[in-house]
Amino acid sequence: MFHFDKNFGLFIGKLKENLYHKHYALQISVTVKCNMGLTIKGENEILGNSFFINSKVQHKLISESNQLTILVNPLSSIGHQFYLQFGKSNFTLINENLSDRLIDTLNKFETSEIDFEKLCELISQVLLEYQCTCESENHLHEQRIINAIKYMDANFEKVISLEEVAEKCFLSPTRFLHLFKEKTNLTFRRYQLWNKLIKSLPFLVKNSITETAYTFGFSDSSHYTRTFKETFGVTPKFLLHKT
Repeated sequence: MFHFDKNFGLFIGKLKENLYHKHYALQISVTVKCNMGLTIKGENEILGNSFFINSKVQHKLISESNQLTILVNPLSSIGHQFYLQFGKSNFTLINENLSDRLIDTLNKFETSEIDFEKLCELISQVLLEYQCTCESENHLHEQRIINAIKYMDANFEKVISLEEVAEKCFLSPTRFLHLFKEKTNLTFRRYQLWNKLIKSLPFLVKNSITETAYTFGFSDSSHYTRTFKETFGVTPKFLLHKT
């Protein structure tokens, strides 16, 4: 089961097989019944029931029981606060206050005390408590990129081209690409790929992989599936089996 909006997404399910992958989102994962196995590429497996994984870190996460995984947009105010607290290393165990609250919420869902809609509501409430109190201007120090991100957030439901967003910032596409990478530490292409994948998920549930790929600007189903696996460590078919 999964849910996504413009600032965060969440997934509940078992991951008995997970390929090495990386994504631009910050990741928090917890489980109730047993430890998960986290492996950062090139390092030994670490066992635990709650992890924070930094942006763009190559990893895989295995769990025999249901895990709750939350993916947070690092450019959001929530993401900025999580980065300040946990982002000094590739991964870390999260503090007991946060992990206990997330585990308790997952446990209530697993014991049918709450439904999935209520779980999403409770998780959203927890995350909003971590919303950074400073303004995005203090994060990026560049009004044109701030305006670009606000424009993309306001138009979250559609895929915005490079030319469109560069024009909104009164910049050439080339200059915009350079400035976006300089201020966010992300390439615009990677940011757009992430957005297209996230926006494609509700459509994917009701349509074929091929239709989804073409609708959201991928060259074909193989391109979509490859990008999906590189980002999430599983195939689109795996996710469909969990819905």
